[in-house]
Amino acid sequence: DLDVFGPSELDRRQNLPELRIMPLGASIVYGVGSEDFGGNGFRKLLRDQARTFGYPVNMVGTKKGGIMKDNDCEATSGYIVTEIHAEARKSFKYKPNVVVINAGTNDCVRSIDNANQHHRLRAVIEDIWSNVSLDTVIIVSTLLPLGGVAGDNRNLVNGLYRQMVRDLAAQGRSIYLADMDAITQNELPDGVHPAESGFRKMAASFWAGIQAAQRDGRIKAPLPMAPEAGSGSGDSDNNECKKAAGGGIYAGGLTQRGSGEHDGTYKHASEAMGVALTVTSDFDRDQWFFARLFRQDRDDLLGWFDQADGSVRYGVWRNDGGGKFTKINDLNVQDNCIPRGIAFIDINADGLDDFTCTGPDGTVFASINTGNGGGVNPPTFRNMGTWKRAVNGYAQDRVRLADIDGDGRADFCGLAGNGDTYCWRNGGTGDMPEYWQALGRRFEGKGMGDLQGVRFEDINGDGRDDWLWVDDNGQTTTWTNARSCFRGKEGDGLNVAWRQGFNGEATSGPTHPGGFPKGSRNRIHFARIYGEPQAFGLLGRQDYVFMEHAKDGAKHKFSMLVFKNKGYGGTKLVADGNKYADMTGNGRDDYVWTHSTGVMTMFPNAGKNEIVGSESFWGPSVKIFDPKTIVGRDLDRRDLHLVDWDGDGRADIVWVNPDNQNRVSVFRNLGGWRWEHLANPAPALFCNQKRGLGIFDLAVQFADITGSGRADYLCIEKNGRVSGWTQASSGAWTYQDQIKSAKGHDRANLRWADVNGDGRADTIWTEKFSGDGFVYYNLGRADVGGSRFHWETKPGGGPFHAFGGQRAGTCTYYPDLDGNRRADLHCIMGTFNNQAETWFNSCKGTVDATGDDANMSNPNLPSVSLPPT
Repeated sequence: DLDVFGPSELDRRQNLPELRIMPLGASIVYGVGSEDFGGNGFRKLLRDQARTFGYPVNMVGTKKGGIMKDNDCEATSGYIVTEIHAEARKSFKYKPNVVVINAGTNDCVRSIDNANQHHRLRAVIEDIWSNVSLDTVIIVSTLLPLGGVAGDNRNLVNGLYRQMVRDLAAQGRSIYLADMDAITQNELPDGVHPAESGFRKMAASFWAGIQAAQRDGRIKAPLPMAPEAGSGSGDSDNNECKKAAGGGIYAGGLTQRGSGEHDGTYKHASEAMGVALTVTSDFDRDQWFFARLFRQDRDDLLGWFDQADGSVRYGVWRNDGGGKFTKINDLNVQDNCIPRGIAFIDINADGLDDFTCTGPDGTVFASINTGNGGGVNPPTFRNMGTWKRAVNGYAQDRVRLADIDGDGRADFCGLAGNGDTYCWRNGGTGDMPEYWQALGRRFEGKGMGDLQGVRFEDINGDGRDDWLWVDDNGQTTTWTNARSCFRGKEGDGLNVAWRQGFNGEATSGPTHPGGFPKGSRNRIHFARIYGEPQAFGLLGRQDYVFMEHAKDGAKHKFSMLVFKNKGYGGTKLVADGNKYADMTGNGRDDYVWTHSTGVMTMFPNAGKNEIVGSESFWGPSVKIFDPKTIVGRDLDRRDLHLVDWDGDGRADIVWVNPDNQNRVSVFRNLGGWRWEHLANPAPALFCNQKRGLGIFDLAVQFADITGSGRADYLCIEKNGRVSGWTQASSGAWTYQDQIKSAKGHDRANLRWADVNGDGRADTIWTEKFSGDGFVYYNLGRADVGGSRFHWETKPGGGPFHAFGGQRAGTCTYYPDLDGNRRADLHCIMGTFNNQAETWFNSCKGTVDATGDDANMSNPNLPSVSLPPT
């Protein structure tokens, strides 16, 4: 009601002082409970009421809560008065002339020194007057209703607060009491935080305090902010500031509780396929090897033999599929290694096996498969020299090469005497290691005895080498290798989640029964003879091969007995399906769990700014997408991207075709989980890179790097160099020959999200061991250093340390879950349970946001009378 001021006040409306208001408190001030109306709590209602009456208003504080434009506050969920005092000091630099306080509920709930609670709050108030201004108006609210013992504490404290305000007011201080007794327990759905009606009453009580202070002539023009405070500019949408590691606000509990599916532990089964091939040889010297010479899904047979001049060749039988082999020309790898030092394994992640020779001291030499084989000609190999120098304590018989971390590149492992396995990661993106990273002990010995039985093979086709122990009769024990979220460091990092597999429904014992004659261990091989994947999106399983030996006169006859792998499990983790995007257009990212076949189940963001107890951060789930119903086929979840293609505020689904230069198809989000399929909406877009095996080793990512509101297409080379196309607000595409140069970061560790709230996606390098996030801030379109965009680095070079990791890099995400247009830190706690915790990116301690919301209107708060002071 405009007439509450009276005529003299109306005459002064054109000269009203600025209200620079600091909302101070904990979760109620932050707005917990108001998620259905933007998470703004009472603050937007209070601000809009003051603006309706003509006051210039600027809310201040180092925290940002809710989706209102001027969303600054100084409120941290769960804090008691003493902690609130410490936080308040961070906002003194803003020089507020009005401070509205609701503080002490958590003290009552936890029965913390309630008899002296008013003294602790008075210390906060006195500190404000001493360090901001004696003219700052303080409006203290009584505490909202509570039940049980907390309610008794609240009643005591409210009496103490009322007396404290009266005492200070009697001294002539600028202080007022906002009585909240009009709010009932029925207006507190969770027993602590108000519903909308309760927040309206809070805003009305604080507004009454501001009216009283204005009538009393207490509200003075605010002092200039301290230089380090920063300030917004007029009505601009200023949510911009750099993020500091460790500055996030903890959500208060689990923001994910384990949704999703998995395929369980590995259960081995096999089918005897008989003899696939018979070969006659002049000798029996453990000369047989299997290697992917031509293609990733089939292993070819190689037979080592030496010649009179001492040189070595390999007979080659090409695997034509279906258990059929064809003898082709011999292979020369230009290395005369003897069989016990030989291993064929992919060392450069191109999907083909390379040649390695481990010398007696454990030094490893390598030759690269150039991939130029075909027909009757095997590929040529390029000698690269020393691949890994010997490591003390690991001679030839203790060395194993294995892809431990699932990046497609063989790592170096050494066996301790007790069977423990220590590994060094093959780092870099080229043919040869650019560096080695010590991983520490990555497998604990199982007391099997003879170390010669230890092997590493990808038995289940998930791209990670599993631990196998082969007995002398071929019986095999298996532990499968899975991605882990455990946070580590170089020297003890990239933990592996090992699980023992069994034969069928057994719960103990070996996976492969063996049963061959004693001394058969070296005749046992694991190879992709059939190479059948156990499920969509996986590599082929490795079959069990016994090279049966028999004398044939002076010759040696070898019969390749094959047992096709029909096993299942140990490949798909619950955490593999996590994706986050704003599917509804409400400004907050939703959680979309995506099956390996592309089927999507969405958990809508419930709009919470805090988790209390066991409540869910998400609303009820709904199945939103099944590619089979639209395009008649499964789509690999690694190729599906949730991005705003058309600029309508809702994320669409974009599929990049890995078999056609990553060209795109789009499923446009029409609302109501209806999709418009655009088979080829941008014919110009392509990327000649190939994705790798890991969930983040993607050749293409999408991000709005221009601020147009539409996703841009980023083509990422293995070394992190980015080219691609940017999309204007009109939908027009422009080719960019270099968006970002390589900075020595593997592309699997690169993410894009808006960290500083300027509307443009920044580049985040996520350190793989610790999950720490380092940011190159996107300063927009500019020709700098050969790139078409300017990426800000620290003075002296390098990205800004913005996120303190809580879990390994592959378990770290940067969605905007609180809707403030800034990337939060979202960490998956375990790959098996898929639980998660979140730290909100609050723009803490920097720029002051200002400006009215587009939907600002008179909130028509109820009339409230202040108690006498």
